[in-house]
Amino acid sequence: MKKLMVSLLFCSATMAAMAQRAKVNSAEDYLKSNEPEKAQADINAALQNDKTKNDAKTWYVKGKVDEALSVKSKSVPLADSAYEAYKKALDINPKLPDAVLEMHQRMYNLYAIIGNAGYEALNNQHWDSAATYFDRAQDLAAYYNSKNMAGTIATDTNMIFYSGYALQQAGQKDSALVRLQKAADLQFNKEAALYVVLGQDYEEKGDNEKWLKAIEDGKKLFPKDKRFNDMEMVYYAKTGKTSELTSMLDKKLAENPNDFATVLDYAIRMDNMANPHNEKGEDAPKPANYDELMTKAENGYKKAVELNGSDAVANFQLGALYFNRAVGFNKELNAMDSKGQGSPKGKELQTKVEGLMNQALPFFEKAEEGFAAKGTSIEPSDKQTYQSCLYALQKIYAIKNQNDKVDAVKKKLEAL
Repeated sequence: MKKLMVSLLFCSATMAAMAQRAKVNSAEDYLKSNEPEKAQADINAALQNDKTKNDAKTWYVKGKVDEALSVKSKSVPLADSAYEAYKKALDINPKLPDAVLEMHQRMYNLYAIIGNAGYEALNNQHWDSAATYFDRAQDLAAYYNSKNMAGTIATDTNMIFYSGYALQQAGQKDSALVRLQKAADLQFNKEAALYVVLGQDYEEKGDNEKWLKAIEDGKKLFPKDKRFNDMEMVYYAKTGKTSELTSMLDKKLAENPNDFATVLDYAIRMDNMANPHNEKGEDAPKPANYDELMTKAENGYKKAVELNGSDAVANFQLGALYFNRAVGFNKELNAMDSKGQGSPKGKELQTKVEGLMNQALPFFEKAEEGFAAKGTSIEPSDKQTYQSCLYALQKIYAIKNQNDKVDAVKKKLEAL
């Protein structure tokens, strides 16, 4: 009797296992008839049974069911569930026959659902969600490609770039930089913004080598984008490579000799290179080619005034160039004793000071006229320049003993 009972129990267990395997088969049948909801009930039942819950086929069918539901509803959670089920199936049996034949298309379906959710989040400016979806999609592709099955999911450089862009917008700069650099390494050429952002990030980090490479890559891929020339000039200026910067500025001027903005920018840059300052704003030693740079600056300011004689900034800059020269000679003169100041050298310096002040005056007066015309709409940066212009005029008028004009300028300063 005891043997019969054992036999009956064994028979009962076998029948139960067969019943659960039947659930797996019926789930597949429901999928074939496009009834994934019914398939879901059967496969979930099979996963509750000890005899089938660790079977690769059960998990594979679970993945197929959730995949079908996710394709139907575009649901990312269901796509995630399908992905995890397929991974479980392959963990149990890496050579599962059905998976070897079908897995490429199935994984790509899930990759597309998750990736498209990322693009939708990106369009809605949900930066964190977009980055999460993009990362999940790329993890899925990397996992599948590592299995060496039929076919691969191609690297999507667009997705890599936009995952970095989303993280950048979300304020996660370090994580963003990793993805953006990967997109650049893959020679992503759809968005010039990639190389602009990379250049800015590496500039902030003080990585000059990678900063310059981002600029050079950007120029190569987007030769018509003028931002990279501007970035290159900033790079050369900040890294002290004045020779390279001067060459670039000379070339830009030669290409745009009658463009007012280009000419004025050229002159200001030459002036700044000739008269550098340290981090505290104090005068730094003059470069060896000081005279050459100042000649270029002066010619540039003259050309700018010729192109736009009413521009306040251009007139101020040319006036300031002559005024600063006069100040320099005046310092030499003041360093002399009374005998020295009366000597031929002293008289020569005095003549230079007066001559340069006279040269500066009409340009300062024209600049003052232009700044005053702006009234209350004057920009803060222009207001500061206007103030400097008035101080210079006050100084020149005082030297000339034109006290009425000194008083008039003083009132304008008090009104600022």
